[in-house]
Amino acid sequence: MQKTIERYRAYTKDNVCSKSAQQDIEQIKADAEGLAKKLEALEAYKRKLLGEKLDECSIEELQSLEVKLEKSLISIRGRKMKLLEEQVSKLREKEMKLRKDNEDLREKCKNQLAMVASAPMTIVLEDENPEHDNNDMDVETELFIGLPGRSRSCSAATNSQAKPHSLTGPE
Repeated sequence: MQKTIERYRAYTKDNVCSKSAQQDIEQIKADAEGLAKKLEALEAYKRKLLGEKLDECSIEELQSLEVKLEKSLISIRGRKMKLLEEQVSKLREKEMKLRKDNEDLREKCKNQLAMVASAPMTIVLEDENPEHDNNDMDVETELFIGLPGRSRSCSAATNSQAKPHSLTGPE
């Protein structure tokens, strides 16, 4: 008898679980179908708002779309105007700050020019400065004319035999 009761309980438990799982699956399928239909309807509405496939629309639908689009445009333009006004306000504040900075810099420049103009100027000429050493100005350079690898004596001999050129013209 105990075995029969246990088999009955196991059988009813399996049937209850399989029935509830089956019902859950059917419920999920129904929800998925409903969502798919809603998605199709939303996509069709989106296409209509974008101006696509309007051949299927009646005059009432077209008028309704027009009213909704006009309301949307009003909202969009209002938001755009608000953003532009904020941007202009920020730019005006920036302009005022830059003008103030410019004035401050002009005033600072005037003050520096006034200080320079009031300071005595001392000009020291090179000839009057005894600490200046004229030897710093002497520079020795060697000019080598000819092909590389030849010694200086060869080029000097060649140069001494050459006729000097005059800047005033032929002699």
